[in-house]
Amino acid sequence: MKLEENKYIYIRSLIFLVIFIILHYTYDWFPNIVFQIFSGTNESVFQHMKIGFYAYIILILLEYGIFRKDISNRGNFFFSRIFSAVLYSWVMFLFFFFSRVVYPNEFHFVVEILVAQIATYVSVLVLGFIEVELNKIEFSKRMKVITIVLLVLLIIEFTAFSFYLPWHDLLADPYI
Repeated sequence: MKLEENKYIYIRSLIFLVIFIILHYTYDWFPNIVFQIFSGTNESVFQHMKIGFYAYIILILLEYGIFRKDISNRGNFFFSRIFSAVLYSWVMFLFFFFSRVVYPNEFHFVVEILVAQIATYVSVLVLGFIEVELNKIEFSKRMKVITIVLLVLLIIEFTAFSFYLPWHDLLADPYI
């Protein structure tokens, strides 16, 4: 199976979903400072964005470990995926909140979980297809720098906000 095949992208998206679910609960299972940084600590949108980002990073590392001999251009591989990891949180946000356009009222708990899982899967699926196209282009030095800066900013924000949350709706736990 090749990285650019549709079948692989569908399977890869399921693997991502499993990683996401594991990271979602890791802090609950092992409440310590390390998992506080990489896992969700509450049900806020921001914590889910953080989980998605780190799940994507784990997926990238797994892919590289499995396919490293088949990757002809490692630069394109990493930059297309890091760019997707940076975008993932916002794409997930778009798909999840689209469900609120369709049905603006509060979902039943089971429906809420189902919608969240579908949004998570579809988001990484869409980005997987985008990566196939991004992998075909050469990232300019400027684009590489921008991608790295965005990556670093997200890591700093996700880490800082794992320990304190300035007030903002996006960061708030909706169940408190």
